[in-house]
Amino acid sequence: MKLTIPTSRRAGVALVVIGAFCFSLAIPFTRWTDGLATGAIAFFRALFGFLFLCSLLSVNREPLRFQSYRPVLRTLLALGLAVSATVMLYTYAVQHTTAANAALLVNSAPLYVALLAPLFLREPRPRYTWHSLALAGIGMVCIANPAQLDVRSDEMSGIVAAAFSGLGYGTVMMISRSLRGRVNGLTQNLWSNGMIVLVLLPWALRAPAQTVLENLPMLIPLGIFSLGLSYLLYFLGLQRISAQQVSMVSLAEPVFGVLMGLIFFAEVPNALGWLGAALILSSIVLITR
Repeated sequence: MKLTIPTSRRAGVALVVIGAFCFSLAIPFTRWTDGLATGAIAFFRALFGFLFLCSLLSVNREPLRFQSYRPVLRTLLALGLAVSATVMLYTYAVQHTTAANAALLVNSAPLYVALLAPLFLREPRPRYTWHSLALAGIGMVCIANPAQLDVRSDEMSGIVAAAFSGLGYGTVMMISRSLRGRVNGLTQNLWSNGMIVLVLLPWALRAPAQTVLENLPMLIPLGIFSLGLSYLLYFLGLQRISAQQVSMVSLAEPVFGVLMGLIFFAEVPNALGWLGAALILSSIVLITR
């Protein structure tokens, strides 16, 4: 039986919110894995996300029509490499800094897009770009709390990784935007996840088989929910509401990330951390207006 979803604005908003929640599940499932390196976790996350997306080929066969998008294969490969770097950095950040820091900093991607898209995509720069960047910069400093942070600590390396994952995510958004109208979302996601699997295969081969088997209850939902289902819902939502509305509703993602840290790991930001979170969220709201 085919499931039909009403094409309404309310349904579109609900799909994006649920997709944001699914993506935020990467935080607890990554933390709950035991004995696996960052590269191995990212590999299996992509593998199970890829297998989930392959199950959708029976209803959408565009990814199998290679000739139709052969001219943009190089761009798809670049997209896959950018996604691979982003997934690795984000996975490392989740392991080495708080859920709030990881979720907020990776979602700073719209700021990088606003800054770089005029250079690479010839798009007009949003009106409040520099104001947003200033707010985000101050927010990142507040989150890092340099007065109490050891630059050699895991916490610092996690924050740096989270910030660069935001830059990587912004790069992914720009490459994906350049493919708009030529390659659909399912094709882009299949290629991206497939590239992650290939790039991170050496890390997976080093992982002990018994350890992988013991972690499958975490790795399978990590891939299906936080990569496969989250992006599927995102693109379904994008068909029902505008891109601007999607970008605003997607702000639920860092909010869910903060809640994951509070609920599952008792990570309560201090006053400076809350201020940094508010500034970063404000900067994203401002840039997506």
